Amino acid sequence: MGCDQYREALSAELDGEPHGVPEDALSGHLSGCSGCREWFGRAARATRVVRLAPARPIPDLAPGVLAALPVSSPGRRRLFAGARAALVVVAFLQALLAWSGALTGQDDMATGHVAHEVGAWNLALAVAFLMVATRPRAADALIAPVGVFVAVLAVVAASDAAAGDLALGRLLGHLLVGTGLVLLVTIGRTAPPQPGTPDRSRPRGLPTTPEVEVGVADGVEPVTLGTGSAAPSVRAGSTVSVETGSAA
Repeated sequence: MGCDQYREALSAELDGEPHGVPEDALSGHLSGCSGCREWFGRAARATRVVRLAPARPIPDLAPGVLAALPVSSPGRRRLFAGARAALVVVAFLQALLAWSGALTGQDDMATGHVAHEVGAWNLALAVAFLMVATRPRAADALIAPVGVFVAVLAVVAASDAAAGDLALGRLLGHLLVGTGLVLLVTIGRTAPPQPGTPDRSRPRGLPTTPEVEVGVADGVEPVTLGTGSAAPSVRAGSTVSVETGSAA
């Protein structure tokens, strides 16, 4: 083994870890190698300084974090509550429109299975609207599918209206779904932030990672590695120790 391997074992000894080298071999090498004795002495003093040095107090960031959290204004809260109430009404009206088609198979524009299918879809929309009104966090998940449905519905409804093939009752039903989409977006954008939800942007005014400086304990002189120092004395025994000439 060379000096590098013995120094790794000595470093592990200082850290309280198993060094994997027989004690007699380690002690014998320290007795005969002045370079490793000097290195071990400097390392032991540096370890002691670091362990005894007080850490700089970390500033309390809680006030800054709390101040940077988004706060819902009264107007925003009223808009959020109003959108939820309006969505309950839309869900109720959507369920009424689905009632005849889903149960009786009778519809203004279709009969039989097609009426059942349209009624089932309208009933599903009613349930989805009601779920968002009671659980606002689900709004974002429904905006995309309902938005695609409304967009396609708007195109075909405009084409049917131009051809004179769109009944007033069916048009009102389409407008009802469009109103539900607007309310979904409103609820999703005005919902209060949930605890533990990370902000998309870093709050202003917050410091970066706090700096922690390691000082020097009272009565302990700083140690500069690489300078000459007195060689430690090696004691015979089960553990390798070093005497640095300073009080612990």
